[in-house]
Amino acid sequence: MALIISEPQTRKLVDMPQAVALLDKMFRDRAAGKMRSVPRRRLKGSEKQLNMMAAWHQDMDLICLRSYAAEANTITLYHGRKGGIQAIINMGFLSSLRTGAATGVAVKYLAPANSKVLGIVGPGWQATFQVEAVAAACPIERVVVWGRTPKRRKDFIKQMSKVVKADWQEVMSVDEVEAASDILVVSTDSTTPVATGGSLKEEVLVASIGANATVKHEVSNNLIRRMDLIVVDDLAAARADSGDLVEACQTRIARWEDILPLEKFAAAGAPQPRPKRIFFQSNGIADEDLAVGKYVLDQAKRKKLKLRTVTEI
Repeated sequence: MALIISEPQTRKLVDMPQAVALLDKMFRDRAAGKMRSVPRRRLKGSEKQLNMMAAWHQDMDLICLRSYAAEANTITLYHGRKGGIQAIINMGFLSSLRTGAATGVAVKYLAPANSKVLGIVGPGWQATFQVEAVAAACPIERVVVWGRTPKRRKDFIKQMSKVVKADWQEVMSVDEVEAASDILVVSTDSTTPVATGGSLKEEVLVASIGANATVKHEVSNNLIRRMDLIVVDDLAAARADSGDLVEACQTRIARWEDILPLEKFAAAGAPQPRPKRIFFQSNGIADEDLAVGKYVLDQAKRKKLKLRTVTEI
Protein backbone atom coordinates (compact mmCIF):
# COMPACT_ATOMS: atom_id res chain seq x y z
CA MET A 1 0.00 0.00 0.00
CA ALA A 2 1.50 3.32 -1.09
CA LEU A 3 0.94 6.53 0.84
CA ILE A 4 0.26 9.73 -1.12
CA ILE A 5 1.59 12.94 0.46
CA SER A 6 0.41 16.20 -1.08
CA GLU A 7 2.28 19.49 -1.35
CA PRO A 8 0.19 21.23 1.37
CA GLN A 9 0.92 18.31 3.69
CA THR A 10 4.67 18.49 3.06
CA ARG A 11 4.68 22.15 4.11
CA LYS A 12 3.41 21.14 7.55
CA LEU A 13 5.98 18.41 8.12
CA VAL A 14 9.40 20.02 7.61
CA ASP A 15 10.89 23.53 7.82
CA MET A 16 14.12 25.08 6.64
CA PRO A 17 16.26 24.61 9.80
CA GLN A 18 15.32 20.93 9.83
CA ALA A 19 16.03 20.61 6.10
CA VAL A 20 19.50 22.15 6.54
CA ALA A 21 20.22 19.66 9.34
CA LEU A 22 18.98 16.75 7.20
CA LEU A 23 21.18 17.72 4.26
CA ASP A 24 24.17 18.34 6.48
CA LYS A 25 23.92 14.74 7.67
CA MET A 26 23.27 13.53 4.13
CA PHE A 27 26.48 15.11 2.83
CA ARG A 28 28.42 13.56 5.71
CA ASP A 29 26.89 10.18 4.82
CA ARG A 30 27.96 10.67 1.21
CA ALA A 31 31.50 11.29 2.40
CA ALA A 32 31.34 8.05 4.43
CA GLY A 33 30.35 6.10 1.31
CA LYS A 34 26.86 5.32 2.56
CA MET A 35 25.01 6.64 -0.49
CA ARG A 36 24.75 5.84 -4.17
CA SER A 37 22.99 7.96 -6.73
CA VAL A 38 22.18 8.35 -10.40
CA PRO A 39 22.60 11.94 -11.67
CA ARG A 40 19.82 13.68 -13.56
CA ARG A 41 18.91 12.23 -16.92
CA ARG A 42 16.67 13.98 -19.44
CA LEU A 43 14.32 12.32 -21.91
CA LYS A 44 13.04 14.67 -24.58
CA GLY A 45 10.10 14.02 -26.86
CA SER A 46 8.26 16.51 -29.05
CA GLU A 47 8.13 19.67 -26.92
CA LYS A 48 8.17 17.81 -23.59
CA GLN A 49 10.96 16.63 -21.33
CA LEU A 50 11.05 14.10 -18.49
CA ASN A 51 13.80 14.53 -15.90
CA MET A 52 14.84 11.59 -13.73
CA MET A 53 17.36 10.85 -10.95
CA ALA A 54 17.64 8.35 -8.11
CA ALA A 55 19.36 7.72 -4.79
CA TRP A 56 19.87 4.98 -2.19
CA HIS A 57 21.17 5.00 1.39
CA GLN A 58 22.68 1.90 2.95
CA ASP A 59 20.99 2.50 6.32
CA MET A 60 17.50 2.68 4.79
CA ASP A 61 15.31 0.18 3.02
CA LEU A 62 14.15 2.93 0.67
CA ILE A 63 15.22 3.76 -2.87
CA CYS A 64 14.21 7.21 -4.11
CA LEU A 65 13.23 7.94 -7.70
CA ARG A 66 12.74 11.63 -8.49
CA SER A 67 10.94 12.47 -11.71
CA TYR A 68 9.45 15.67 -13.01
CA ALA A 69 7.97 17.07 -16.21
CA ALA A 70 6.59 20.60 -16.28
CA GLU A 71 4.33 20.94 -13.22
CA ALA A 72 4.33 17.21 -12.41
CA ASN A 73 7.02 16.80 -9.76
CA THR A 74 7.24 13.78 -7.44
CA ILE A 75 9.46 11.32 -5.70
CA THR A 76 8.56 7.65 -5.45
CA LEU A 77 9.98 5.77 -2.47
CA TYR A 78 10.43 2.06 -3.17
CA HIS A 79 11.19 -0.65 -0.62
CA GLY A 80 14.67 -1.76 -1.63
CA ARG A 81 14.46 -5.33 -0.31
CA LYS A 82 10.80 -6.28 -0.62
CA GLY A 83 9.90 -4.18 -3.64
CA GLY A 84 6.69 -2.21 -3.80
CA ILE A 85 6.01 1.49 -3.51
CA GLN A 86 6.00 2.89 0.02
CA ALA A 87 5.09 6.49 -0.81
CA ILE A 88 4.59 9.00 -3.59
CA ILE A 89 5.37 12.54 -2.45
CA ASN A 90 4.62 15.79 -4.23
CA MET A 91 7.90 17.71 -4.50
CA GLY A 92 6.55 21.11 -5.53
CA PHE A 93 7.57 22.57 -2.18
CA LEU A 94 10.23 20.10 -1.07
CA SER A 95 12.42 20.41 -4.17
CA SER A 96 12.82 24.15 -3.57
CA LEU A 97 13.26 23.60 0.17
CA ARG A 98 16.10 21.12 -0.31
CA THR A 99 17.77 23.35 -2.91
CA GLY A 100 17.80 26.16 -0.39
CA ALA A 101 19.01 23.80 2.34
CA ALA A 102 21.99 22.72 0.22
CA THR A 103 23.09 26.35 0.09
CA GLY A 104 22.61 26.50 3.85
CA VAL A 105 25.05 23.61 4.26
CA ALA A 106 27.54 25.32 1.93
CA VAL A 107 27.26 28.52 3.98
CA LYS A 108 27.89 26.60 7.20
CA TYR A 109 31.25 25.30 5.96
CA LEU A 110 32.37 27.76 3.29
CA ALA A 111 31.15 31.29 4.11
CA PRO A 112 33.67 33.89 5.34
CA ALA A 113 33.92 34.20 9.11
CA ASN A 114 31.45 36.67 10.62
CA SER A 115 29.43 36.99 7.41
CA LYS A 116 26.76 39.63 7.93
CA VAL A 117 25.59 40.68 4.45
CA LEU A 118 23.65 38.47 2.05
CA GLY A 119 23.25 39.52 -1.56
CA ILE A 120 20.45 38.18 -3.76
CA VAL A 121 20.51 38.37 -7.55
CA GLY A 122 17.20 37.10 -8.88
CA PRO A 123 14.39 37.69 -6.34
CA GLY A 124 12.06 34.91 -7.44
CA TRP A 125 10.42 31.85 -5.89
CA GLN A 126 13.65 29.93 -5.30
CA ALA A 127 15.36 32.94 -3.76
CA THR A 128 12.84 32.90 -0.89
CA PHE A 129 14.22 29.52 0.14
CA GLN A 130 17.80 30.68 -0.34
CA VAL A 131 17.30 33.58 2.07
CA GLU A 132 15.72 31.30 4.68
CA ALA A 133 18.53 28.78 4.37
CA VAL A 134 21.35 31.31 4.66
CA ALA A 135 19.63 32.93 7.65
CA ALA A 136 19.31 29.48 9.26
CA ALA A 137 23.04 28.86 8.79
CA CYS A 138 24.53 32.18 9.92
CA PRO A 139 23.45 35.44 11.62
CA ILE A 140 22.66 37.68 8.65
CA GLU A 141 22.15 41.36 9.52
CA ARG A 142 21.62 42.88 6.07
CA VAL A 143 20.15 41.66 2.79
CA VAL A 144 20.68 43.50 -0.51
CA VAL A 145 18.51 42.59 -3.48
CA TRP A 146 18.69 43.14 -7.22
CA GLY A 147 16.41 41.88 -9.96
CA ARG A 148 15.55 43.08 -13.44
CA THR A 149 11.99 44.04 -12.49
CA PRO A 150 11.58 46.81 -9.86
CA LYS A 151 8.15 45.58 -8.77
CA ARG A 152 9.46 42.06 -8.21
CA ARG A 153 12.33 43.44 -6.12
CA LYS A 154 9.95 45.43 -3.96
CA ASP A 155 7.45 42.59 -3.60
CA PHE A 156 10.24 40.17 -2.66
CA ILE A 157 11.57 42.48 0.04
CA LYS A 158 8.09 43.10 1.40
CA GLN A 159 7.42 39.37 1.62
CA MET A 160 10.77 38.17 2.95
CA SER A 161 11.33 40.98 5.46
CA LYS A 162 8.46 39.40 7.40
CA VAL A 163 10.26 36.05 7.42
CA VAL A 164 13.88 37.06 8.03
CA LYS A 165 14.52 39.98 10.36
CA ALA A 166 17.34 42.03 8.86
CA ASP A 167 18.06 45.39 7.24
CA TRP A 168 16.65 44.95 3.73
CA GLN A 169 17.86 47.09 0.84
CA GLU A 170 16.94 47.28 -2.83
CA VAL A 171 19.88 48.19 -5.10
CA MET A 172 19.99 49.24 -8.73
CA SER A 173 22.75 47.03 -10.13
CA VAL A 174 24.46 43.66 -9.81
CA ASP A 175 27.73 45.48 -9.10
CA GLU A 176 26.17 47.01 -5.98
CA VAL A 177 25.09 43.58 -4.76
CA GLU A 178 28.54 42.12 -5.41
CA ALA A 179 30.32 44.97 -3.61
CA ALA A 180 28.16 44.61 -0.49
CA SER A 181 27.93 40.82 -0.11
CA ASP A 182 29.78 38.45 2.18
CA ILE A 183 27.53 35.74 0.72
CA LEU A 184 26.20 36.25 -2.80
CA VAL A 185 23.38 34.03 -4.08
CA VAL A 186 22.61 34.05 -7.80
CA SER A 187 19.19 32.52 -8.40
CA THR A 188 17.98 33.02 -11.97
CA ASP A 189 16.89 31.09 -15.05
CA SER A 190 19.19 33.07 -17.30
CA THR A 191 20.95 31.71 -20.38
CA THR A 192 23.51 34.53 -20.33
CA PRO A 193 25.75 35.49 -17.38
CA VAL A 194 24.22 37.92 -14.90
CA ALA A 195 27.00 38.25 -12.29
CA THR A 196 30.44 39.20 -13.63
CA GLY A 197 32.47 39.17 -10.41
CA GLY A 198 34.07 42.51 -11.10
CA SER A 199 32.99 44.09 -7.79
CA LEU A 200 33.28 41.17 -5.37
CA LYS A 201 34.77 41.57 -1.90
CA GLU A 202 38.18 40.08 -1.19
CA GLU A 203 36.51 37.36 0.89
CA VAL A 204 33.18 36.00 -0.34
CA LEU A 205 31.09 32.90 -0.93
CA VAL A 206 29.22 32.95 -4.25
CA ALA A 207 26.39 30.40 -4.57
CA SER A 208 24.85 29.76 -7.99
CA ILE A 209 21.72 27.60 -8.06
CA GLY A 210 20.03 28.33 -11.38
CA ALA A 211 22.53 27.09 -13.99
CA ASN A 212 21.54 23.43 -13.73
CA ALA A 213 21.58 22.73 -17.46
CA THR A 214 24.26 23.24 -20.08
CA VAL A 215 22.19 25.96 -21.79
CA LYS A 216 21.91 28.00 -18.58
CA HIS A 217 24.49 30.58 -17.50
CA GLU A 218 24.34 32.75 -14.37
CA VAL A 219 27.94 33.81 -13.75
CA SER A 220 30.66 34.88 -16.15
CA ASN A 221 33.95 33.17 -16.88
CA ASN A 222 35.56 36.24 -15.33
CA LEU A 223 33.85 35.51 -12.00
CA ILE A 224 34.90 31.87 -12.08
CA ARG A 225 38.46 32.90 -12.93
CA ARG A 226 38.56 34.99 -9.74
CA MET A 227 37.64 32.07 -7.48
CA ASP A 228 40.19 30.35 -5.26
CA LEU A 229 38.03 27.26 -4.73
CA ILE A 230 35.07 25.72 -6.59
CA VAL A 231 32.67 23.36 -4.81
CA VAL A 232 29.64 21.45 -6.13
CA ASP A 233 26.94 19.29 -4.58
CA ASP A 234 27.87 16.40 -6.89
CA LEU A 235 30.70 16.14 -9.40
CA ALA A 236 28.90 13.84 -11.85
CA ALA A 237 25.85 16.12 -11.87
CA ALA A 238 28.05 19.17 -12.38
CA ARG A 239 29.86 17.60 -15.34
CA ALA A 240 26.51 16.85 -16.97
CA ASP A 241 24.44 19.89 -16.08
CA SER A 242 26.38 22.86 -14.70
CA GLY A 243 26.35 25.21 -17.66
CA ASP A 244 28.82 27.71 -16.23
CA LEU A 245 31.33 25.13 -15.03
CA VAL A 246 31.11 23.03 -18.20
CA GLU A 247 32.00 26.11 -20.25
CA ALA A 248 34.72 27.19 -17.81
CA CYS A 249 36.38 23.79 -17.98
CA GLN A 250 36.06 23.59 -21.77
CA THR A 251 37.84 26.95 -22.05
CA ARG A 252 40.44 25.91 -19.42
CA ILE A 253 39.47 28.63 -17.00
CA ALA A 254 38.82 25.85 -14.47
CA ARG A 255 39.71 22.15 -14.27
CA TRP A 256 37.38 19.37 -13.13
CA GLU A 257 40.18 17.79 -11.12
CA ASP A 258 40.37 20.92 -8.97
CA ILE A 259 36.62 21.08 -8.24
CA LEU A 260 35.61 19.51 -4.94
CA PRO A 261 32.33 18.02 -3.65
CA LEU A 262 30.56 19.67 -0.71
CA GLU A 263 30.61 16.36 1.18
CA LYS A 264 34.36 16.77 1.67
CA PHE A 265 33.81 19.83 3.84
CA ALA A 266 30.74 18.44 5.60
CA ALA A 267 32.93 15.55 6.73
CA ALA A 268 36.19 17.39 7.47
CA GLY A 269 34.90 20.85 8.43
CA ALA A 270 35.69 24.23 6.94
CA PRO A 271 38.93 24.45 4.94
CA GLN A 272 41.87 25.84 6.95
CA PRO A 273 43.06 28.34 6.01
CA ARG A 274 39.90 29.34 4.20
CA PRO A 275 40.37 30.26 0.50
CA LYS A 276 39.28 33.88 0.16
CA ARG A 277 36.85 33.50 -2.73
CA ILE A 278 34.76 30.35 -2.98
CA PHE A 279 32.20 29.42 -5.64
CA PHE A 280 29.46 26.89 -4.85
CA GLN A 281 27.41 25.47 -7.72
CA SER A 282 24.25 23.59 -6.75
CA ASN A 283 22.61 21.34 -9.33
CA GLY A 284 20.08 19.51 -7.17
CA ILE A 285 20.57 15.78 -6.55
CA ALA A 286 18.36 12.86 -5.62
CA ASP A 287 20.31 12.30 -2.38
CA GLU A 288 18.74 15.55 -1.17
CA ASP A 289 15.29 14.39 -2.27
CA LEU A 290 15.72 11.13 -0.36
CA ALA A 291 16.81 12.97 2.79
CA VAL A 292 13.81 15.30 2.95
CA GLY A 293 11.37 12.75 1.53
CA LYS A 294 12.23 10.08 4.10
CA TYR A 295 11.86 12.64 6.91
CA VAL A 296 8.47 13.80 5.61
CA LEU A 297 7.24 10.21 5.34
CA ASP A 298 8.40 9.40 8.88
CA GLN A 299 6.80 12.57 10.26
CA ALA A 300 3.51 11.88 8.48
CA LYS A 301 3.39 8.43 10.06
CA ARG A 302 4.44 9.69 13.50
CA LYS A 303 1.81 12.42 13.51
CA LYS A 304 -0.76 9.98 12.10
CA LEU A 305 -1.56 12.39 9.32
CA LYS A 306 -4.61 11.49 7.30
CA LEU A 307 -3.14 10.39 3.98
CA ARG A 308 -4.52 9.02 0.76
CA THR A 309 -3.46 5.47 0.00
CA VAL A 310 -3.21 3.47 -3.19
CA THR A 311 -3.42 -0.29 -2.95
CA GLU A 312 -2.56 -1.02 -6.58
CA ILE A 313 -0.74 0.98 -9.22
